[in-house]
Amino acid sequence: MILNDIQGRPEEEDKNLQIRRLAAEAIDLPEQNAPKGSKRMILNAALQLFAERNFAGGSIRDIAEIAGLKPASLYAHYRSKEEMLANLIEIGHIEHNESVEKSVAQAENTPRARLNAWVDAHVRFHAKYPMLATVINHELHALPTDRIQVATNLREKTVKLLLDIIDQGTELGEFNCGHDPWLAAASIGATGMRVANWYSQDNPRTVDQIAEAYSDFAYRIVKG
Repeated sequence: MILNDIQGRPEEEDKNLQIRRLAAEAIDLPEQNAPKGSKRMILNAALQLFAERNFAGGSIRDIAEIAGLKPASLYAHYRSKEEMLANLIEIGHIEHNESVEKSVAQAENTPRARLNAWVDAHVRFHAKYPMLATVINHELHALPTDRIQVATNLREKTVKLLLDIIDQGTELGEFNCGHDPWLAAASIGATGMRVANWYSQDNPRTVDQIAEAYSDFAYRIVKG
């Protein structure tokens, strides 16, 4: 989502224009899974830059400027921009997976309740951490395979949990989506991911309302 209208702006102004890719203003990292102190401050700056411009759209110098540090100071904590991105991607996937698994584990052991719990946690993650969610969902390709192995393993676990819920519902006769279950899971996951692009605290809808609606959407996909 591009929030700035660049048409009609002078060329020299366009060069310095920061194109935002999401509606959120607040920079937030999970309290438990993110580092503290200077490393957190640097990651916050990198997160803002990557979420607004994409990974290729900024430099170490830009990150240092946002963090209020000299570029050389960053290298005491991170060897490269790639290392910052890898850290953010791992933090995001750990937080997302833990949230979803905990939500499903605490739900009643019925397909509908477990599906609602999965979607609820998925949506809340993307609403609570929109910048982080945008980066982990759209910048994964910027890193080599060996640097995203933890993230891809966690993503597969989270998807498998959803597929297991759909299979459980199908076996019990509660679900019958009429399509490939993986495609149903992909559709449910993708709709929740987009929340990060448009949700902000100024939105008139509460996170509870959004999560409830998206849980209903997911159920409509699988119930048949």
